[in-house]
Amino acid sequence: PEFDPNTAGAAGAENGFNRVTNGVYELGSTFKPLSIAAAIDAGVVRDLGKPWNATPISVGRSTIRDLKPKGETLNVPQALVYSSNTVTARVADELGAERLRRTMIDLGMDSRPFIDLPARGFPLWPKGKWSRITNMTVSYGHGLAVTPLHLASAYAAMVNGGVWRPSTLMKLDPADVPRGRRVFKESTSSRMRQMLRMISLYGTGRNADAPGYRVGGKTGSAEKASGGGYNKTSLVSSFAAAFPMDAPRYVVVIVIDEPKGTVASSFQRTAAFNAAPVVGRLVPRIGPMLGVQPDERRDVDISDLQYLVDKH
Repeated sequence: PEFDPNTAGAAGAENGFNRVTNGVYELGSTFKPLSIAAAIDAGVVRDLGKPWNATPISVGRSTIRDLKPKGETLNVPQALVYSSNTVTARVADELGAERLRRTMIDLGMDSRPFIDLPARGFPLWPKGKWSRITNMTVSYGHGLAVTPLHLASAYAAMVNGGVWRPSTLMKLDPADVPRGRRVFKESTSSRMRQMLRMISLYGTGRNADAPGYRVGGKTGSAEKASGGGYNKTSLVSSFAAAFPMDAPRYVVVIVIDEPKGTVASSFQRTAAFNAAPVVGRLVPRIGPMLGVQPDERRDVDISDLQYLVDKH
């Protein structure tokens, strides 16, 4: 919030808007793991070491390119670690618009978030049949705007074994937890836990890593829509994370609307320099309160994938 929660009465009506459940945003590259998970689940991605074309893609009048190109080819773990738009878009293109669309529906992205609160924002969902370019851009978090709660629920499903469940503010007895619906296979969820952890160890999420808490997650930096296009000077920065990644218990989503470059962020406005560090500082503070103690002897086993990133 933009006010001190301890003095909420002095906040003013303009600060009463619940951005978590009611604000909708294009959340950028935080969508990439969801798209890759859908492709792994469908068998489109089988060999994680396969090199994918990472050069710019032209579709009609649109060109998709990477912010910081890492070469002409990247495998899927590299594409997530280095946050490649082009590889994610090509994977989504092979997956097909209908299958990615179905995954997003199964994750609840097409309807108001499930939560026991009245203020629930409706997503900005692409109209009609998804075109090829819509499918590609949605895969890396543009063209579909959702609430931070939508994203948190989707990440929970991705790391908990693949089952999406409605959110609630109520503390439930384990016997009363909804069965939910399966979105991803357990094997896919296991792979995604590995790759999310690798992003925090080696990629754009390094500033989110908190020693002993095995944080895994993904950055997202999206230009804000403006006047039928996008404003290159106005960003939404986000980081979606879970911990501890070897046995996930909690999801954390940080969204910063129009961040400003500061000395602390090296005058950068992207999520790696603002949203990710918030997670890195927040998790050690809330972990013990939530019953999660740091343990540097444990971690996700990434040994069968690590060489795929090291080879770049």
